[in-house]
Amino acid sequence: MPPKEIDQAVAPSHVESVPPGPPAGSSPLAAVVPPRDEHLPETPVSLTEEVDYPSYDGIPFADNTDQMEAIADTFHMLLAYFFERDDVFVATNLLVYYREGDNKTRITPDVMVAVGRPKGYRGSYKIWEEGHHPPNWVLEVASEESVEVDVEEKPGTYAGIGVREYWQFDPTGGLLNPRLQGRRLSGREYTDLPQDPVAGAEIAIHSEVLGLRLEFDGERLRFWDPVEERYLLTPLESALARRAAEQARRAAEQALSESERARRDEERARHEAECRARVGRWYQRRKSRDWR
Repeated sequence: MPPKEIDQAVAPSHVESVPPGPPAGSSPLAAVVPPRDEHLPETPVSLTEEVDYPSYDGIPFADNTDQMEAIADTFHMLLAYFFERDDVFVATNLLVYYREGDNKTRITPDVMVAVGRPKGYRGSYKIWEEGHHPPNWVLEVASEESVEVDVEEKPGTYAGIGVREYWQFDPTGGLLNPRLQGRRLSGREYTDLPQDPVAGAEIAIHSEVLGLRLEFDGERLRFWDPVEERYLLTPLESALARRAAEQARRAAEQALSESERARRDEERARHEAECRARVGRWYQRRKSRDWR
């Protein structure tokens, strides 16, 4: 269809008249580009709006006290264990975004460790801002509300983004069998990590990422440091240990004080006895002189 011809002689009443064109020889853009206002700052034009990545998803930190305690203890033990390492980032309940530009697709590990990433504040963990470095180690602590997702959905997501080890722990019992499970990424899927026979532990599995052995002793999750040959302490255990050490220090000081007091009393008694003996000898000499 040929283009519709517009009668230049008569313009519709709702169309404003077009101002006369530029003088001959001038740029054709002069008629459509207004002169720059020197009082306005030069602001770069953004063709797309910046995506907001929320730092909170509205889901509670934990569903019960056992789950909360297991999450908090694990986080603080690993935080203390890696305290002197500037290249290890430990977090809990932190949203992990793994598709740039998509603020709806995310996952929130109960506890995560990223080896090779610096410490520091993060409102969320955006994998593309971390050098495309996903968490290396993730722990999900099961509850009745979360166990189905932990078992059926999260392994595929974590494997897809490259999480090297995926761990699950059931603090209350009846949700996972066995109650402690560790898996290592092999290709695109996870394979179960082998259990180690350890005296006093129902389940013991070594984590290559952490360099620690995770144990379930029938009551709680524990972390064994094979280098220091000790268990990592929970915040409560650390506080109780400090209190016990302080009480022992005070008892030692009190014992030392009492020992010093006893020594002084003994020395005073000996001095008094010596004084009485000298006085007695003096009287004896005087008495013997008087008799002569």
